[in-house]
Amino acid sequence: MLSRTLSATSALILFFLNASCASKPEKPAFTEQQRAAQLASFDTTYSKIKERHFDVAKVGVDWDAKHAELRPKVEQARNEDEARNATKELIASLNQSHFGIIPAEAYEDINAQAPPAADRPPIDNGGDPGFELREIEGQAVVTRVAPGSAAQAAGVKRGWALTSVNAKPVAPILAKLRRAHGDSRDHGLMVAVALRSLLHGPEGSISTFEFLGANNQPVVVGIELQSPQGTPVEFGNLPTMYLAVDRTPPAPGIGYMWFSVWFDPPKLMGELQAAIKECSACQGFILDLRGNVGGIGALAMGFGGWFVDKPDQRLGTLITRDSRLNFVLNPRSAPFTGPLAILVDEMSASTSEIFAGGMQDIGRARVFGTPTPGAALPSTVEILPSGDRLQFAFANYISAKGEPLEAQGVHIDETVVITRSALLAGLDPALDAAISWIRSQQK
Repeated sequence: MLSRTLSATSALILFFLNASCASKPEKPAFTEQQRAAQLASFDTTYSKIKERHFDVAKVGVDWDAKHAELRPKVEQARNEDEARNATKELIASLNQSHFGIIPAEAYEDINAQAPPAADRPPIDNGGDPGFELREIEGQAVVTRVAPGSAAQAAGVKRGWALTSVNAKPVAPILAKLRRAHGDSRDHGLMVAVALRSLLHGPEGSISTFEFLGANNQPVVVGIELQSPQGTPVEFGNLPTMYLAVDRTPPAPGIGYMWFSVWFDPPKLMGELQAAIKECSACQGFILDLRGNVGGIGALAMGFGGWFVDKPDQRLGTLITRDSRLNFVLNPRSAPFTGPLAILVDEMSASTSEIFAGGMQDIGRARVFGTPTPGAALPSTVEILPSGDRLQFAFANYISAKGEPLEAQGVHIDETVVITRSALLAGLDPALDAAISWIRSQQK
């Protein structure tokens, strides 16, 4: 979540980092100038977090000791990756979301306005095939195919299980991810982010994807990777992101809106306003936040105002070292007050969790899907001396019921586990459950 100077969720940032750096050429020798820049970045990371972390106890004696322990690793690093890894290890000791390092290369690839460093070869991994994956029943399964995408044109179907990308097997990658993330709450998020990055490559290039289709029959598809769908969005020190929106009604008399990220307020609020106006006589409305890793926190308040008719309600409270900010909802003149269903999954993070949890807390929405990652800390992104970006949380967020979302996530009213067989049959169990609930409210 972020406010005006703030960033998107760590998941969003990890996506860009992985997508941009999934395939790296050999780097030139590590110069003393680069070493000095990475050392300055390490020290800046330590001091910025110590100065602004919302919990003083987290950045006390142990934080100082970790800094002293890891600094020699940067001094002795053989390349930029080793130096960055020491900084990442320092950050990881906090064991919180919304802390991370975004390598400068990510911006050189994604943001054409950021010129590449003279000693660093440019990387192009911005091409996207147009489908999404989740780990389901131990396999990397297609859960969404973007309308109008190259994947849809190639015939890719929901429920297909990806077995290899350009002859690189997927199963060992999944196994490695399971070992790395174990039983952590954000396991599903980290796996889904890694699977996203696996699909990317140079824009305009053709990747070969091997699947198990219906009846586990092998299917091989060549797809030309394209620029991500949606409107490009620039925000602060973040790489370019893309806002895609789908308002296709899932059933007669039921409104619907899916969107990829909480960015570009004019466009996003305009889309919601149009959806609400089109749905004035609807039985209910579904907001689909699956795969939405967050964005501008204040947009949660703007969205909420379209679904309440009573003033002075709030989603929760943002708490820094020395201040508190309530996320108050201001009702619109013609809000939608019928049944509201919200769909979430393991990638519904940050602002998505704040909105879903807050609307649930005030009794305004029912939440369907699978557990969210519990990554809901407000954060900011600042440029380091090396050109890398540091994302760090500066506040905590407490729900309207007085509970933290961080590390806990949103309570699911109706857990709906997605199976591969359901996807192959053309079903969307979470969406279907939401539709059934909305219809039941009319009786």
